[in-house]
Amino acid sequence: MRVMKLVSGVGSSVAITMLALALTPLVALASGPGTSTSNLTNVSSGYVADSTGGAEATSNAEFTVTPGPLSLNQVPNIVFGSVGVKDISSADTNIPISTGTPTGGTAYDGNNAGALNVTDYRGDHDGWSLTVGMSPFTSGTNSITNAQLTLDETAGTLDNTATAAPMSVTLPQSTVTNDWISSPKTLWNAAAKSGEGSNSATTAASSKLTISKQPDVSAGTYNATLYWALQNAPAATTPAQ
Repeated sequence: MRVMKLVSGVGSSVAITMLALALTPLVALASGPGTSTSNLTNVSSGYVADSTGGAEATSNAEFTVTPGPLSLNQVPNIVFGSVGVKDISSADTNIPISTGTPTGGTAYDGNNAGALNVTDYRGDHDGWSLTVGMSPFTSGTNSITNAQLTLDETAGTLDNTATAAPMSVTLPQSTVTNDWISSPKTLWNAAAKSGEGSNSATTAASSKLTISKQPDVSAGTYNATLYWALQNAPAATTPAQ
């Protein structure tokens, strides 16, 4: 009765149309996609597909990538061939690398395959750097006066091909203070946006030990310790002059 009063004076066909519109939920005419306030999760009627167009809806897909560590996983032992007292006492001597297992020394992390490996699974693309230094060669109470190691590493598998290969470094005998080397050198530098994933290298055959002439050299098996350190940022570079 109240409805008839509202539409009195209006044609019957118009009144019927108005009544139909009043009783029809507006959401039924929606074709999507939804919004944050009106969507398929909070309305009972779905989106309508009819002659004017199809029904459209959107939903979300998601996954999480969790960060991992930056790790130093392998460092090589380096074994050199034999050399005579006569050689060192007479002239500067180069000793090439050889194969085998060290028979002495006080370090325990090295492998005998010449393998070097760093992995970076942090996911922050900050880069990293690897340094190495060498202690003096000693055999009991005897020592080598002046020796330097030319260390060449050949790049192997680099997951990110933008990663630079290791550099060739020449390591002098350096002082060990508080159980660590005093003047390491950067062997491998991964700039920002490189170094991600696994990074492998092996000791190259071009590596060698150079011993300066030492007439008072003593016979024996000499050992030195290599000190490897991985930092969670690239090494600082000196601007070109």
